[in-house]
Amino acid sequence: MLPPSTLAKRPLSTFLAQSSKLSLALSFGLLSLLLPAAITLPTAPAQAGTCASNCGPKPIRFIPGEQVKVELVNRTAGMILLEEVQGSDPIPVSPTRSFRLTRRGGTIDNSSVVFWDSLGNPLEIEISQPQKDVLRIEVNPGFRAPGDRSIYLQDDGSVQIL
Repeated sequence: MLPPSTLAKRPLSTFLAQSSKLSLALSFGLLSLLLPAAITLPTAPAQAGTCASNCGPKPIRFIPGEQVKVELVNRTAGMILLEEVQGSDPIPVSPTRSFRLTRRGGTIDNSSVVFWDSLGNPLEIEISQPQKDVLRIEVNPGFRAPGDRSIYLQDDGSVQIL
């Protein structure tokens, strides 16, 4: 640092420029001291576990070729229409009611179940497999258009929401 007598003879702009360089250099020096400490801070230990302890829900799967019963539960305030794409007429399902149908060919022909709200409101569904041959579809009010519209039962036994 310069002696005070030298600083008094210099213009203020030169003094400010030098002092800002000095404070910048001190900042970088302090940062270089703190950065290694921040990098070596202890982190949470990794946890090992089995799939049974941290897995999501078991995927829904049916035995290919076997008949599958489809149960639709209407948990909305409006009428839901249910249709098997393979040529059936729409089936109305009233609020808080359920409807069960038996798939004609099981999983053989990549079949679908289509459903929609009679007023055009978006729907959100949750699927489950309460028994080995039952696909349960719970229809809830949706909040994002277009919402869920169909379930696709593939010939390999897997289920897809579209």
